[in-house]
Formats: sequence, structure tokens, C-alpha cells
Amino acid sequence: MDSTYPKVKTGIPGLDSMISGGLKKNRSVIISGPPGSGKTTFGLQFLYSGARDFDEPGVYVTMSQNIDEIKNDCKSFGWDFDDLINKDKIMMIDARPFKIQDELIGKDDSLYRGEQMPFEHLTKLLLSSIKRIEAKRVVIDSVTILAMQYLDKFYMRQGLQGMIQALENYGVTSLIISEHSENNEIPLEWFVTSGIIQLRHTRKEDTMERTIQVTKMRGIKHSQQIHPIILDGDGMHIQHPRLTP
Repeated sequence: MDSTYPKVKTGIPGLDSMISGGLKKNRSVIISGPPGSGKTTFGLQFLYSGARDFDEPGVYVTMSQNIDEIKNDCKSFGWDFDDLINKDKIMMIDARPFKIQDELIGKDDSLYRGEQMPFEHLTKLLLSSIKRIEAKRVVIDSVTILAMQYLDKFYMRQGLQGMIQALENYGVTSLIISEHSENNEIPLEWFVTSGIIQLRHTRKEDTMERTIQVTKMRGIKHSQQIHPIILDGDGMHIQHPRLTP
């Protein structure tokens, strides 16, 4: 089944071999992990490689970090997002619900307006942005902030499913970043996407180690082993799992 399904190469060295050559085209995958595990880097590398190497424009939506800070951080990997933005290969959207303006913190009424369906507003924003640059890839960083605005989990799941269905129907491959630690309950977003990739940032003796595991990839044969991650001057790389006697 997975051998005939169209694939999307991630652009992250070592990952595609874990998932039979790439992600399912036009499907959504959760990238889940705690702070410092590399979730944002993962998403940005997926977008940057897509636009630069595979002629697949992408849309990045941030819910928590300033875009200028994100672009500056990317320069440490040699990623020039401004160049791709100027060529309409990448669009970066600041959709934070609260922004600092004139030394004051104010709500961004352009997206939320205090209404109860933030997923609906985000979906409209995404679809218009996808259409504008004919995007093939989307990264949402992170869905957890939207989910926190829902008191009723049913409406949160309904809104998320609607957004995912709209993105898949529009013909884009999406990474949806989810903030999750092992001691937390399983987030609702894990149940509504075709794949889950877990990133971890754990203590190993006197150092911190980043690892990756493909927990679910519907319809694709994939490794379930835990692989070490390294971050160097080129970005994220997946290594072979360590063999223990």
C-alpha cells in the first residue's frame, strides 16, 4: 500500500528511510514533544527544504514566537528564509493571540476577536495564504495554544478535525506541532491525524539527549525504534539507534 502512495520527502537526513521514503502526500502529521526537543527546528527544516530543494512552497504559522527571532535563529543553520519569502516560496504568519506593541501587551483582534472558534479563523487564514503562494506544505507551531482556548474538549476536537480536513482537501502536507511531555495525558490532537512523530529531550547521565520516534504513520511501514538526533550547522539529522548489549 505505502509503495504506491505519493510521498513527500521531509528534507531531514535520516528520517525518510524510517518512513518508507517520506510522508504521505496531502496528509497531516503531529510533531509532539517537550520544550527543547527540536519541534520548531523540525518544522522549519521541513518547510525550508521543501521550498529550496523540492519546489514546494510552504506556509509557517507561529502561535508563540516572534517571526524575526525565528528567522534569526535559522541563520545559525544557514537557512535564509528572507530570500525564499521574497520569492514567494515561503510565507511566515505571526498569529499569536497576544503581541507586544508599544511596550503594551494587546490582543490581536485580526484573528481572534474574542470569539469561541479560533480554529475556524485559523483555517480561513491558512487557506488564503496557501492559495496566495500555491503552497504544498504547512507548519502550525503550535496547536496547543489554540487548544487551551477551549473549555469543551468536544468543540476543540471538532475544530481541529475541521481544520485538518480543510488542509488535506486543499492538497497540502501539514506538520502540526504539539507541546507534550511524557507525564501529561494524551492530547486530543494525537487522535485526529494520520501520523505522530515524538521528539524527546531527556537526561542521559550528565548530558541532555534529543531523540525521535515514529509512534504512528497510518498506511506506511515505519521504524518504531528510538533514534538519536543531532543538531549541527546544517540543521537536524537522525542517527541510527544505539545498540545495547
